Amino acid sequence: MSETKIVSKLKEALKTSCNEAFYFSDNETKLIDAEYLLTVNAAKAIYELNTYFGEPYKICLEHNTEKFSTACTPVYGRESSDNCIGYRTIVQSKKYDSERSGKIDIAIYTKSQGSEHPLCAIEVKGFNPSKNLIIKDLKRNSEYFGISSATGTSSIKFTVFIGLHSYKGVWDDKREERNISKLRTRYEKYIGSANLECLSHKIDIFTISRGTLPVQDDPEWGLQGNEDYQFVGVILTTKKPINS
Repeated sequence: MSETKIVSKLKEALKTSCNEAFYFSDNETKLIDAEYLLTVNAAKAIYELNTYFGEPYKICLEHNTEKFSTACTPVYGRESSDNCIGYRTIVQSKKYDSERSGKIDIAIYTKSQGSEHPLCAIEVKGFNPSKNLIIKDLKRNSEYFGISSATGTSSIKFTVFIGLHSYKGVWDDKREERNISKLRTRYEKYIGSANLECLSHKIDIFTISRGTLPVQDDPEWGLQGNEDYQFVGVILTTKKPINS
């Protein structure tokens, strides 16, 4: 299933990006300043699912929202007609766009019956994104499901938001789990405040890495200042409810 495979690759990308923070800064606790690192890692991870160029997934970075939104509904459709077959073929002629026009971090297309159509849109945020930025991405991701034209309704399967969060003062498992629980509640509230309950959402929150305390009988025992951090990944998947 495309959703399961792509989400799995996004989880890999979140972990890879945190690991690379050390390569670029020589400090495993330093935050990743540029979200393009995560965006590129995510696109590369998804590309590994392809058997050859562009198949089954065409991956577009910084993709135009108008082009994507317009492609969400079929190019061809039917409408009633008085001819011998009872209908005539119509072509989509109107362009659509999201309320917040701009660029989608990663857009994925796939082919079905010879035609190319959007599969999912992925919005990416680096460490500790603000509430306002998260809600903006969630709202835009939700809009693609409601697009309809004379040729039909939106065929997009799902959208994804991914982001990273960091914590200090995480000295034990209890604090680690508390941070994850509180973060989940925050994202549930973001969904509610954006009035997106009409769609189905899955929130996957997990620890990517955490500092470890030194062993006391180690001859070099002592705190180094990097023992109490926690890096957390968020993958929020949105799609239409099953019965819709």
